[in-house]
Amino acid sequence: MEGAVGVEAAARPAAKSRKAAASLQASGTPPEGKSPAAAVAAPATRARSAGRALHKGQQTKATIVEAALNLATHIGLEGLSIGAIAELTGMSKSGVFAHFGSREELQISVVHEYHDRFEQEVFYPAITAPRGIPRLRALFDNWMKRTSIEIDSGCIYISGAVEFDDRTGPVRDALVESVSTWHAAMRRTIVQSKECGDLRADVDESQLLFEIHGLILALHYEARFLRSEGSIERAQAAFNNILARYAREPFSA
Repeated sequence: MEGAVGVEAAARPAAKSRKAAASLQASGTPPEGKSPAAAVAAPATRARSAGRALHKGQQTKATIVEAALNLATHIGLEGLSIGAIAELTGMSKSGVFAHFGSREELQISVVHEYHDRFEQEVFYPAITAPRGIPRLRALFDNWMKRTSIEIDSGCIYISGAVEFDDRTGPVRDALVESVSTWHAAMRRTIVQSKECGDLRADVDESQLLFEIHGLILALHYEARFLRSEGSIERAQAAFNNILARYAREPFSA
């Protein structure tokens, strides 16, 4: 009996504590020693701290991707490694690994970043041009400008195709998706050019896209590998010849 009384006595403070906690939660009264303002400010302070930590983490991740992209344009996606990026950024391997759990994840992030920049430099400025040949020309001209810059470094789409053409996996899928998205934009512009009467109605948009893309590939080979002078001018002349063949009305550059 004494044991039972002892247990009951020990349970009373705990029960009171639970009731007090429930009452506090229901009433919204701050804990003893803290003002209502402090009780309200505490969650906000924690939220700001969490926000700063998230922002810093995003900045660090962006720095890592920037370094990885610069490296990949020179040595390819397969040349990327957690150790190499750690050395470039001055971070530890574990620090880089905390943002990218694997080399594959880092490679995919580089592909996405490259694609975002490609769209910003090539696609979005061109859509301000009128539909038809003017927009198609703007897309090609912007593509040429980017290609001329990449002659000194490299194109992730082209080097990636060489590295992953006979392989399967998420990195190849990311590359194919990015290039396919760009091709779809070019094809849509060609279709619009037919619809507005700038190109002949019987033009095969897939064939025209193939020829335009072929010019860019030839330019990379001629300018970057063979270092042939006048490659950019010849690519531009070839584009004008293509338009002249497919235009509905006589075309002048």
